[in-house]
Amino acid sequence: MGVLLALAWAILALAFLLLLAKAYGKRRMYSKAAGDPVQGARYAFTKGMAPWAKESVMMNLPSYGAGMVFHAGVFTAFGLLLMALLGLRLPSILLTAARLLTLAGGFGGFSLLLKRCLNTQLRGLSCPDDFISNVLSSAFTLLAFLCTFSPVASGIWMAEAILLLIYAPLGKIRHCLFFFTTRYHLGAFFGRRGTFPPGGSSHA
Repeated sequence: MGVLLALAWAILALAFLLLLAKAYGKRRMYSKAAGDPVQGARYAFTKGMAPWAKESVMMNLPSYGAGMVFHAGVFTAFGLLLMALLGLRLPSILLTAARLLTLAGGFGGFSLLLKRCLNTQLRGLSCPDDFISNVLSSAFTLLAFLCTFSPVASGIWMAEAILLLIYAPLGKIRHCLFFFTTRYHLGAFFGRRGTFPPGGSSHA
């Protein structure tokens, strides 16, 4: 029940934040469109996500890889949480895949946390929310992995899930929603300007 209440809070709070953002209204464009917003948005969610499309990523490929694995692990852990709440079990092959993803994701998250702690530039740019969000997400993912072997850990996992869901709308974890909205507007805006996709529509 606690997890369901925390989930309801997270969904309602995130929806409220989205409505607040939309309350600013829609920007009016006066200039003639030089490209297609739809193609721009499509590029932003596909080829625009590739490492070679981002200079900062190309300079930090190990961190990019750890981040991708981390997020895959978190999403898998939430899938396992949903299965647990519904009283369902995964087939053995999917369970093995879930174990690999959650284990790798948890270690990927904590490796990024360690980098943030050790790198003076990152540490100087960080705020408490950066550390809290990472610890909650990484611990949630590793606990999901442990629960696939020992149901004894499920109580701790559920308690941690409640903390994560309560905190999600309050800190940077809210990007689980706003990543998609901001990415869409980024792609649509630069698509309209003819900048996305680079080199013309043939790259969409």
